[in-house]
Amino acid sequence: MSSFLNWNFASSNVQASVKNGEYISSESTLLLAGPSKLSHLSGDGTGTFLGSSNSLLPIGIMQNMSMAQNRPVTKLFEIGSKRSYFVPGRAFLQFNASRIMFYGPSLMRVLYALAPERLTARLGTPLNIDPDSNGNGVAQLPQYDDLFQEDPLVNVPGYGGTNNEDNRDFYIDLTSELFTVPFGLCVIMKTAQDKPYGAMYLEDCYLESHQLSMDAGQVVIAESVSGQLDRMAPIQLATSTSTAL
Repeated sequence: MSSFLNWNFASSNVQASVKNGEYISSESTLLLAGPSKLSHLSGDGTGTFLGSSNSLLPIGIMQNMSMAQNRPVTKLFEIGSKRSYFVPGRAFLQFNASRIMFYGPSLMRVLYALAPERLTARLGTPLNIDPDSNGNGVAQLPQYDDLFQEDPLVNVPGYGGTNNEDNRDFYIDLTSELFTVPFGLCVIMKTAQDKPYGAMYLEDCYLESHQLSMDAGQVVIAESVSGQLDRMAPIQLATSTSTAL
């Protein structure tokens, strides 16, 4: 990297250490749905993954995902001076996600993949991660499971497929009690050369809105959600010399 003393704008980059292929892009980023808190996955809350290998569900066919953090700052003045004081406020965090609809689980169903089977068994099928899961659904984590009610849902969020069709759950009713419990989102980022860069866990995500968008000129139907979250917890990614997520 250039310094003030050796800076040469005509012959070198300021950030000379950047190499081709070391950029972070959406194609090397993975989104996963999980429990509401990172501590549900790691018993000590440090971000080290200690839970089941199938307690996070990769979200596919995702077209857009955005997160925003805002922290208002109040500016105070005093009599007798031109200078000011600043008082930082509390952080306000939001998220948005959208994807097209296909013959599979809807977006709200995927986000609540870890909802307990006692509530979703008759409303769809267990969501599987990949062939490595040997056909087993995502893990039921006791700490997260306890946040949900024991009684059956009065307002069902939706239904699953008919005639024994797997993984075609269509959840659409945001007024269901299922959505009064938060969920979590994990974001893992790598470079195009498969080098780990960083990861974060969006804790206590609550849905505020759900939209369906269709138009006569469009060949697909899009659905999107938006909401609030508590915090973005950083995660230390695993390298060849360390053990983490």
